[in-house]
Amino acid sequence: MPWVVVMTKPNCENIAVANLAQQGFTCYSPRFKEIRPDKVTLIKPLFPRYIFTLIDKFWYCIQGTRGVSYLLMGIDAPLQVPALVIDSIRSREDGEGFIMLHPKATITERFNKGDKVRAVEGPFADKLLIYEDMPNKDRVRVLASILGRQVLTTIPEKSLVAA
Repeated sequence: MPWVVVMTKPNCENIAVANLAQQGFTCYSPRFKEIRPDKVTLIKPLFPRYIFTLIDKFWYCIQGTRGVSYLLMGIDAPLQVPALVIDSIRSREDGEGFIMLHPKATITERFNKGDKVRAVEGPFADKLLIYEDMPNKDRVRVLASILGRQVLTTIPEKSLVAA
């Protein structure tokens, strides 16, 4: 039995899985935990709006299932996903069935408060700055010397390099 990809309606992965399971289909919807500091941990789909389903001969009823938008199709049949791909995804699950994602290296691991850094683009390009902190995942707070004063400003994280 081949695995196929089912596209769900927005935020309806769980509804589609439940309804397909009632029809006797085996589904796999990989999920991961998003741990946010000082906030509630979220459980999110690894592939939003996509689930994997094992099919037999009959697959037409999948397209009319509640929560399903459509089946990814080839010329005359659903596109198949190799079982090796599904096994590879499942091999990254932890004991609770959630996919373990490798944390992205953040700038806080590269720089400490007080380190001298340089911007490679933007209004502070090639200026010497002092790293302060990272208030969110896309921006950093730095001290810049402007008109003889130290001014606290934020710049995009991607534009910062070591001085």
